[in-house]
Amino acid sequence: MKIKYIATLLVLAVCFACPLRASTININDKVAHDLDMYRSFLATSEQIALHGATDFVTIGADAGCDFDSTVWNIGDAISSGATEVRVASNGTYIENIELDDQDLILRGGFATCSDAEMNNQDYMDLTEINGSATPTNIIAITGDTTRRLIRLENLSLTGATVLNPTLGGAISVDQAELELQLLRVYISGNSGNTGGGMFISPGFGASQTNIDVFAQDLIIFNNSSLNLGGGLYCTGSGSQITLTGISTISNNIATTIGGGIYMRGHCKVSMYSESHSALISSFPGFFNNNSAEEGGAINIRHSASLYLFGQQMCDSTNCLGSNDVPIFVQGNFSDNNNSGNESGGGIYLDGTGGSNQFYANGIWINDNQAGGNGGGVYVGSGSTFEIERRPGGCWQLDRCNLVINNRSGTAIGFGGGFYVNDGTMNLSHVYVEENRADFGSAIAANGENALVTIENSVFDDNGNGGTDGYSDFQIFSASTGASLSIRHSTIADNNAVNSVFNVDPALGSSLSLSSSIVHDPSSGNLFGPVSGNLTIDCLVSHEAASFTGANVLIDDPMFMNRSLGNFHLAAGSPAIDLCAGITMLNPLDMDMETRAWDDPDKIDGMGIFDAGADERYFFEVMFVDGFEDF
Repeated sequence: MKIKYIATLLVLAVCFACPLRASTININDKVAHDLDMYRSFLATSEQIALHGATDFVTIGADAGCDFDSTVWNIGDAISSGATEVRVASNGTYIENIELDDQDLILRGGFATCSDAEMNNQDYMDLTEINGSATPTNIIAITGDTTRRLIRLENLSLTGATVLNPTLGGAISVDQAELELQLLRVYISGNSGNTGGGMFISPGFGASQTNIDVFAQDLIIFNNSSLNLGGGLYCTGSGSQITLTGISTISNNIATTIGGGIYMRGHCKVSMYSESHSALISSFPGFFNNNSAEEGGAINIRHSASLYLFGQQMCDSTNCLGSNDVPIFVQGNFSDNNNSGNESGGGIYLDGTGGSNQFYANGIWINDNQAGGNGGGVYVGSGSTFEIERRPGGCWQLDRCNLVINNRSGTAIGFGGGFYVNDGTMNLSHVYVEENRADFGSAIAANGENALVTIENSVFDDNGNGGTDGYSDFQIFSASTGASLSIRHSTIADNNAVNSVFNVDPALGSSLSLSSSIVHDPSSGNLFGPVSGNLTIDCLVSHEAASFTGANVLIDDPMFMNRSLGNFHLAAGSPAIDLCAGITMLNPLDMDMETRAWDDPDKIDGMGIFDAGADERYFFEVMFVDGFEDF
């Protein structure tokens, strides 16, 4: 593995209400909703800060407590009718709490009741509530007559074993009209049937409620499900979950599908990235979850929507997230029972029962493994999957979106990075590197409705010559009618066995390749002896014997430093000012710079657009070279 060119963005721009670029998914409504929930969260924090001695009660094991935890439990303190209950960590709490149609602020993180009286909350102190007393949830929330607000702070919820076949583990919200706020809540070591850590359902049919969950620094770790959603289960059009701060879903196990999270029935979940080295977890995302079946980390079906925001999202008054760290989907595994045919090691968008949506910016998808197809991502029929880079800052200057070292199954596996099975995928400003599969080490697309569009992206180091149990037959594969469109992208230094592309003639599979660079001699020819419909226009290539195209130039594209993974164009590159303008979802190059800068030292080809992912500007010689060995 080469040491990649990686430069951290030192000056981060804030982009208020930035327009969408490549995305065809409407994210504006979800961001607006999340910012409203954030403002409500801040208002509750202000309310808590103003509480006087008569507005709360305390429970713990010292003499200064309103409720002695050796005699009373938290449920008794709640029943007192107080607006807020403050829980001291010096007590022992083994109980199961039922909240029906009521408001509540329940706060841990106080060493003693004296600290609770003075509101001296230690953000690193998580007060444990153990749910092993009875085989039910630690906190079960119901009630649909009145909209309620419940806030939980600085709590560790553990030990629940739920036998009910329709409910999850530690927290269950079942047909409640509710705004649930979570601040520094750690859910671990619980098991249930649907949602080992959390279960969110607004009910069914016309009686569905509206459930809004806003969480900051929520950790769902090491939970298990006997069925769906090892960490979190979410269903229903009235369910919206917003995860902020350092929120992670990690090390959860599902006996069937969705190791980290299972979402369905129009549920909407969003996650925003931030960094905080002193908290329980330093990075947001989905880590080391696994499932017996599809979706090691994430399973999305029946018109559910997931949004992962690794770039800061703002309106005119507030922002969520940051540009400091990406959202990770890392180390997840589908097929933990080793059947050899389960897909979507990281993310699985199901192909039945509605239209699913996935949107991300500032994302790092790495080291995921599938037993079947789609080591990183599986996109099923009717589903839409999109990654883009937005204007403004990002955690890396170059690789803002990175898909690296994902692997399909070794029996017969398709799509090391991505497998698109009759779905739609749009990738813009993405680096796809070091992925492995038998067919389509980077991307495999299958089916007459499969539509893959790639812009401003770089593909390198995918495949490794058929070693380690993988065939690595092609870097890209389009079969049984799939359509693949690649424009203004760079493909270099991969290592396939047969060719760079496989475009199956069956059912009219097609490839449109324009204004790009394919300089990949270690993968052989661009195409095998037989291909489907090819449309190729303005290409810098290492060969042209295997295809027919317009404006094809056989030459070295002259990258800045390809051995370090720096695929910016060097001065004098034949790709500079080579191509005419084409229609793009996103007209900006891989550095978010405007295309069509006319280099005065170059004679124009068909136009003044540079081929490949990079549009070279004069200042890049100084700026990019300066970071080359960073």
